[in-house]
Amino acid sequence: MDCDLEAVTADMLSEWKPEDNAFGDDQDSLQSSSPDATPTQRQTKPKMSIKRRMKASEREKMRMRSLAEALHQLRDYLPPDYSKRGQPMTKIQTLKYTIDYINKLSDILNRA
Repeated sequence: MDCDLEAVTADMLSEWKPEDNAFGDDQDSLQSSSPDATPTQRQTKPKMSIKRRMKASEREKMRMRSLAEALHQLRDYLPPDYSKRGQPMTKIQTLKYTIDYINKLSDILNRA
């Protein structure tokens, strides 16, 4: 009986092909799932020119500087109670504390 099991197992393994992989981790499935793409042809995004990339990088730097300056100015309007022992506030803390402060000021105005 063991011989029959071994023979059946050997027969099944000899008929098995990598493209029949039930787990989908063969090379064809890793490249592209689009129907028109061949396994050797990869869909790549065209690269930006160096000049265009440099301009985009400079715009991003200016955007981040502008955001940092706006947050710095916003921190100046918050009362000192919101800063903890002289530690600088994170961006998210600044925004949350500002929302909290505005809500408190609105409550005071609504009571008056």
